[in-house]
Amino acid sequence: MKKFSLFLTLALATLLICSCGHVREEVIQTYPSGKPMLVFLVKGDKKNPTRVGEKMYYESGQLQFEKKFKGKPEVPDGMWSYYWDNGQLFASADFSQRHDFGSNWIFLNRNGDPWYTGKLDSVYVSDMGMLGTPTTVNFCSGKHEDVVQFYSNFTVRSTERLTDGMRSGRVYFYFPNGQVQVEANFSNGQENGPYIVYQENGIPYYQGNYKDGKRVGVWEFYDAEGNLTNTKDYNN
Repeated sequence: MKKFSLFLTLALATLLICSCGHVREEVIQTYPSGKPMLVFLVKGDKKNPTRVGEKMYYESGQLQFEKKFKGKPEVPDGMWSYYWDNGQLFASADFSQRHDFGSNWIFLNRNGDPWYTGKLDSVYVSDMGMLGTPTTVNFCSGKHEDVVQFYSNFTVRSTERLTDGMRSGRVYFYFPNGQVQVEANFSNGQENGPYIVYQENGIPYYQGNYKDGKRVGVWEFYDAEGNLTNTKDYNN
């Protein structure tokens, strides 16, 4: 009887150890349809669980990103991967060495080709969103730095070039649907040249010119149908 009792105790202890080491999924947030949106991968007993991973899904069910963690408090670890809504890899990074914005980033377009085709000295993420997605990416080559900002679904929010740390060339901002919101021209860190702000339907909202960061000449303003509604001469 003692042997059986000892065996039962050992069996229960083994079961407890196995259950604590088993990784299980916990649905944290769902879409209105009931499909999982955010899922935590946890292990340990339910009173004291440890998050070892995290997955976010598009409403279609396609995986949007997956992350890894270790220890407690949970620290970013291992490879993190992000995916376009068509299943193609968007980006990946190594979080095993540094735990702020990761390292060894790669970025791909929706077709699976490199996001940036020119020769690069480095690629780094300078800002991440609340969901832990890369929102500001810096592609560096010599004295030039192309900065791309992304929405949480990885569509482009803005693009600009920094030369010696100052804005230069064309700068674009986009609506979430991909429509251009603002296009401007910069030199020496200041607005110089044409400046156009669009409505979400693609029709200009207002436009004009800048010189050394100041509005000059006649600026035009339009309604939702594209009709000219007002002008203002900034030379007067």
